[in-house]
Amino acid sequence: MSGIPMDNLKYLSLIAAAFLSIGSAVWSVQGKIHQLNGEKQYWQVQAEQIPSEAMKINLPGLLDLPTLIEECQDEFKEQAVQVVYANLDRIGEENNKSTGQSSGLNYALFHFKLKGSWSGIEAALNQIENSTNKSIQLQEVRLNSESGDVALKIYFYEPDKPL
Repeated sequence: MSGIPMDNLKYLSLIAAAFLSIGSAVWSVQGKIHQLNGEKQYWQVQAEQIPSEAMKINLPGLLDLPTLIEECQDEFKEQAVQVVYANLDRIGEENNKSTGQSSGLNYALFHFKLKGSWSGIEAALNQIENSTNKSIQLQEVRLNSESGDVALKIYFYEPDKPL
């Protein structure tokens, strides 16, 4: 053979194989970086869609719901309103009204059957709704003579779901 000696051919093939393996490793790393950049952009958009007011609220966890219900019942007791029963209606996830997509906020809807004066019920509901350390929204209030039905929506987070 008049070309390249056999020893040099072995070295050249080893160098070529090394370049190919390094190139394939760089190619796969670049693909993974591109995929992670896409995920990063997705999560940044999700974080921007959460209203800034919701970010300021310190939401209770799912395990805090029984305590919150007891606090609501105590608030009614302070206003001389008897809680006949408190019933969990459903647990759900809040949807964005404009897009129809999930906003990431979870809620529990509770119904209360109350006995007492309208003024006592109203005072207790104002206190519950205006409390700064809770994220409770009045959903529905129906008052009868000396009684009422109330639906409260309590927002909470689940630790395994991002806000």
